[in-house]
Amino acid sequence: MMTLGGPGRDEQMSRADPRAAEFTTRRFRSMIVRLGILLAFGLLTVQLWRLQIVEGLRAGEAASENSQRQVSIPAPRGVIYDRKGEILARNTGSFVVAIVEKDLPTERRAEVLGRLAGLLGTGVTEIEASLDRNRDPDDIFNPVPVRTQAPREVAFTIAEHGWELPGVQIVVDSVREYAEGPLLAHVLGYLGSPSREEYEQRYRAEGYGIRDKVGISGVEASYEAELRGRAGQLTVEVDAAGQLLRDVQEQPPTPGENLQLTIDLGLQRAVSEILDAKVPDDSSGVAIVADPRNGELLALVSIPTFDPDVFSRPGDGASMAALLSDANLPLFNRAISGQYPPGSVFKLVTGIGALEERTANRNTTVNCNGQFVVPNEYFPMQPTILRDWGVLGRLNFVQGLAQSCNVYFYTLGGGSVTGSVPMVAGLGAERLATYAERLGYGEPTGIDLPGEEAGRIPTPAWKIANMGEEWLKGDTYHMAIGQGDVLATPLQVADATNAIANGGPVATPHLGMAVKDDEGQTIRTLDFPATRTLGLRPDVLSLMWEGMRAVLETDQLKAYRLPNVVVAGKTGTAEHPGAEVNGNLPTHGWFTSFAPAENPEVAVTVFLEKGGGPSDATPVAMDIMKAYFDRRNAVRNPAVSQPPADVRP
Repeated sequence: MMTLGGPGRDEQMSRADPRAAEFTTRRFRSMIVRLGILLAFGLLTVQLWRLQIVEGLRAGEAASENSQRQVSIPAPRGVIYDRKGEILARNTGSFVVAIVEKDLPTERRAEVLGRLAGLLGTGVTEIEASLDRNRDPDDIFNPVPVRTQAPREVAFTIAEHGWELPGVQIVVDSVREYAEGPLLAHVLGYLGSPSREEYEQRYRAEGYGIRDKVGISGVEASYEAELRGRAGQLTVEVDAAGQLLRDVQEQPPTPGENLQLTIDLGLQRAVSEILDAKVPDDSSGVAIVADPRNGELLALVSIPTFDPDVFSRPGDGASMAALLSDANLPLFNRAISGQYPPGSVFKLVTGIGALEERTANRNTTVNCNGQFVVPNEYFPMQPTILRDWGVLGRLNFVQGLAQSCNVYFYTLGGGSVTGSVPMVAGLGAERLATYAERLGYGEPTGIDLPGEEAGRIPTPAWKIANMGEEWLKGDTYHMAIGQGDVLATPLQVADATNAIANGGPVATPHLGMAVKDDEGQTIRTLDFPATRTLGLRPDVLSLMWEGMRAVLETDQLKAYRLPNVVVAGKTGTAEHPGAEVNGNLPTHGWFTSFAPAENPEVAVTVFLEKGGGPSDATPVAMDIMKAYFDRRNAVRNPAVSQPPADVRP
């Protein structure tokens, strides 16, 4: 039976199922989308946090490193003055073209270097070579110089076109300038760059930068520690191309200390002119003027000389090459490094030794007959004949020293030969060497200059060790007159002369006088205390002084005497190996002296290569003596004689 009415429940449910399923599906899909969106936003949030917080800190640090840099500020080098305050070495400004390779775009390197080479008038190869030579792998932000002392116009052009030359900078640097050029080259020396090996072994540990200049010779080298100063630091901000935006912070450099020397510039100039007029172009000479009371060197000239400013002009390769290849060796300081036979100036050693050992006295006479015959114990019929410079007759000690008789000093050094009357024992080789060393021969004097040589005082032990030969009697005779294997520097001869003039403690020869501040006030004096004393009897010194005064009373030399000053001196003519002329070996000329003889205040030593003592070196030394006393008297009596412009009363 069919019931009338609406559909049943089951039918209703079946009809509702499609809509419910569709609703359920839609709801599920909505949840998936929402979860996806939430996940995406979550991932985006994490990424933003990573970029802004983590990477942002790193990027900030990197940006700070790129925009701020530490740049070294070179310290001004100390100025060098003479004893009266005249400037001898100073600093001048210079434009330097430099490259910061970190700022040089890799893809534009060839273009930038090519453009720069065109402005500098050089080649890219030369610029690359400068970069290789000067770069510091430990400091990639410091500018590497590729051209020093650039012309002002070139520097300004490069600066104006900086935006076209990323990595290229113009830096203002200082250059050493020597006011007197060659006049004081061997005293002052010059600056240069140490080799890479020298830098690593020494200068890096002392706080130098790889491109810093250092003293190579002269007082520039010996007083490097005082003159150099200490570099400062500048923090700068730069843009992406490396161009300077602003200075951020500066630690100023500490300037080097100023150095005052014992040198008298005016006297140095006079001595140089006197010596230069006598020395031929193919020869050499030395003149040393000292105060024997304290060892101060008032003038020191070595010819040939050189222009030290050449080393401050690295672009002047031709001049530097010519200097280094010069056969006359102008860089060689003969005053302290040249080793020569001293010849008859060494007779001062032999005379002092004989008097001090009492093997001779004032009245010891020797017949200077023009030759000295040395018997040959192995071949009696073949004696050795040592020639003298003349036949002078019988002489006592004062006369023998004044006349520089070789026979006299052969006798004092090696003793009389058989049959001589009276007989003289002679010092012998060992005692000769002892007195030579007491007077300063055979070892450096200790002067405050680098490169000093020790000379040579031979002994029997030295000859065995170095030549494999026994010492012969003839070796002693040769040594007694400063020949044979004896070698000395001009400074050693000057030092021995100072010792005789002083008579007491022997002062070390030196050039440094005081360290000054920028106001000219003395920070400290440089002391050079005496390192030894002669320890001679007063009568020995008195007799030596008398003999040296008599040198300029001889007929050969009296024309060179000064009118108002008594000079004590000693000539020397030293043979050396070379081509013989008229059967004679070539000679060097010496004259060493002090004055006033009664109270010495100055000593002058002159050495002339290819010269003679009496004929060449003596007049030069006496002209120098005259120049010294003329200057001294002009200062003491300004109303009587006007002093030269550079002499300060």
